[in-house]
Amino acid sequence: MSFIDGRRKVIIKSDDKTWVFKAVDGSVIEKPEEADEKLTAALSDFAKAQELISGISQEKITVDGKEYELDIERLLDCTIGDLLEHTAEVNPDGEALISFDGTRRIDYKTFNERATYFAKYMLSIGIGRGDKVALWMANGIESMVASYALSKIGAVMIAFTPYEKQDRMEELVRRSQVSTFILYRGAKVHENIEMLADDMYPEIKTQKYGELNIEKAPLLKRVILVDATDEFAYPGVFDFNKALEIGKSLPDDDYNAARAAVSVKDLGYVIYTSGSTGFPKGVMLSHLNIVENSYSLVEQMGLNESDKMCMQIQLFHTFGSTVSGVTSVSIGIPIVLTSRFKPAESLKMIERERCTTVCGVPTMFIGFVDEMKKNPDKYEVSCMKKGIVAGAPCPVKMVKDIEEIMHMKDIIVCYGLTETSPCVSATKPSDTPETKGSTVGGIMPGVSVKFIDPETLEEVPAHEYGEICVKGYSLMMGYLGDPEKTKSTYTPDGWLRTGDTGRLNDDGYIVMGDRLKDIIIRSGENISPGEVEKVLNSHPDVEEAYVIGVKDYKYGEIVGCFCRLKKGSQLKPEELRAFCVGKTPTLSIPSYYWFVDEFPLLNNGKVSKPELRKIAEATKDQKEKIEAPKKK
Repeated sequence: MSFIDGRRKVIIKSDDKTWVFKAVDGSVIEKPEEADEKLTAALSDFAKAQELISGISQEKITVDGKEYELDIERLLDCTIGDLLEHTAEVNPDGEALISFDGTRRIDYKTFNERATYFAKYMLSIGIGRGDKVALWMANGIESMVASYALSKIGAVMIAFTPYEKQDRMEELVRRSQVSTFILYRGAKVHENIEMLADDMYPEIKTQKYGELNIEKAPLLKRVILVDATDEFAYPGVFDFNKALEIGKSLPDDDYNAARAAVSVKDLGYVIYTSGSTGFPKGVMLSHLNIVENSYSLVEQMGLNESDKMCMQIQLFHTFGSTVSGVTSVSIGIPIVLTSRFKPAESLKMIERERCTTVCGVPTMFIGFVDEMKKNPDKYEVSCMKKGIVAGAPCPVKMVKDIEEIMHMKDIIVCYGLTETSPCVSATKPSDTPETKGSTVGGIMPGVSVKFIDPETLEEVPAHEYGEICVKGYSLMMGYLGDPEKTKSTYTPDGWLRTGDTGRLNDDGYIVMGDRLKDIIIRSGENISPGEVEKVLNSHPDVEEAYVIGVKDYKYGEIVGCFCRLKKGSQLKPEELRAFCVGKTPTLSIPSYYWFVDEFPLLNNGKVSKPELRKIAEATKDQKEKIEAPKKK
C-alpha cells in the first residue's frame, strides 16, 4: 500500500449522520454515537469497495429491509506539505534538489528541514494560512524550498514568471493581493530586484522591511531576496538565508499548530493563465487538486524510485509545479532544476545527471531533436525513457522523432488546462506513435468528460466533435478575485467549459478538434490576443489591429497580426514589432504582419478571426517571419 492510498478516506453521510472510513480496508475512523452496528458494517464494506480516487457520488444501500440514501465523498487527505514530510521521513538521504550545473545538491532531509525553517520564519512575521505570497523566481533550490514552506503552513504560493514585463507585473501584484515578495536577483540583463526597487516600488529603498507603505501596492509589506548583497541591501529587503537561520532558532509550537490546521481543501497555488481577451486570470488550485492529479500522473508515466526528473518547466506553470515537481516529491526522486531552457545545455546536463524523465512542451522536444540531429554523436542520453509532452499539438512525426532519435519509447501525451490541475487525459507509454500523435489519450481516473454543442449546451451524438467539458476532483476553486468570470466558465450544471473541441474515438481516447477560444498557445504558454491588440492599437499609425495564432511546427503557434494603418502611413512591419518590445512579453510580439485595407466580417459586423486565420495559413509562406531582436 502506498503512502498516498493510506491517506484516503471515505466519508458517508446518511440521515444527518456521518461515518468516516479508511478507503483501503474500510476500517472505521469515526462513527456516530450509538450507530447501528449492522449499518456500520455494511457501510464499511461499501467504503472498501470504492474507487481509490477523490470524488463525490450518491448511492443507496439496503440493510435489514431499510433503504438508506448515501452522500459519499472519497477524499485524499494529504497536503503538499504532508508529501514532503513523509518523503523526508522514509528517504532522508535520497537526493532531492540539484542545481542545473550540479554544484549544489541537497537530500530530502535537508529539503524538508529548510522548508520547515522558512515556514517557521514566515509564521514569525505574520504569514499563515490563506495569506498570499509572491514567488518571482525561476526554478532553483530556494524557490522550491519557499514553495513547500508556504504549503506546510497553509499560505498560498502565487508564482509569477521571472521574465514578466513591468507594466503587467504591477497589475499582477495589485490583483494578487500579496503581502510578501520572494525573488532571486533576476533572470535577465536587468535584475528583477532592480525593476522592483528602481522602477516599480522605489519605496523599498527607503522604507523599513515589514512596514512598507507603497501607493501602487498597498498590501505589499516586505521583500525577501536570495543573496541580498550590499548592492541590494535596501531597508525594505531581507535576506533569504538569514530568514532560514532565524527560522531554525524558533520553537516548533506555532509551526506544529499551523501544520495541523491546513486542510486539503485549502487554496494551495494561484497560477496565472491568459485567456482569449483581457488580463491573465489567477487560477486557484487546492492541495487536493494538486496532490491527486500529480499522483495520478506518477502512475500514468510509470514513475518509480529509480527515476530522476529533469524539471524544465517553471514553477509559475502547473506543468512545472505540479506535473514535474509534486510528482517527484511524492515518490522521493531527485529533481534537477532548469532555470531556462537551452537544448544543448540541457542535453549535457541530462547526460551528466542521467535523468530518466523529461516533461516539456513540444517546442522543447523539437529543440532536443534538432540538436541531436545536428550532433548525433555528441550526447549519450540513453538514460531518458519517460516523460510527458503536452501544452500544444504533438503530431505523429514529432512523437516518432522523440521515440527514435531521443529513444524515449515511454513518452506519453497529455491534454489539460491550468483550470483542471492540469491533466484531463493521457496516452499510455505502450501506445503506438500513431495513437500518441493523433489523440490525447484516455480520460484520467476521477475525471469525467462530455462533449457539447457550444450554442445549445446539449451533448452531441457519440463520436461527433463538441466542446470538451470536464467534471471531477480536479476542477479549480475559481479565478482569484473574479467570481463573474468563474461563473461564466461553467455550465449551469457544473461542468467546466474548456473552449476546446474534441470527440471520443472507438478506443475511448480523445481526438482533439479546433479551439473555440481565440487564445494562442506558443510553446505551451497562453497568449491573450486582446492584450497584444491593445499594444498594437496604441501605435499612432495603427487604425485597427487584430491578432491571431499562426500554425508553426516548432512552437505550435506563433502570433500574427492584421493591421489597417491610418491614411498616409508608411509604417513597416519591423517598426511595428520594435514598438511592441518592452510593452508585452517577447513571445507575444507578432512574427507575421499583414497590412490590409479592410477586414472580413461576420454577419453581426464583427471581424471574422476564423477568416483571418485562413488567410494567414494560405499566405504565410509568402511573408517574412520577423524574429525577436537578438539580445546584445
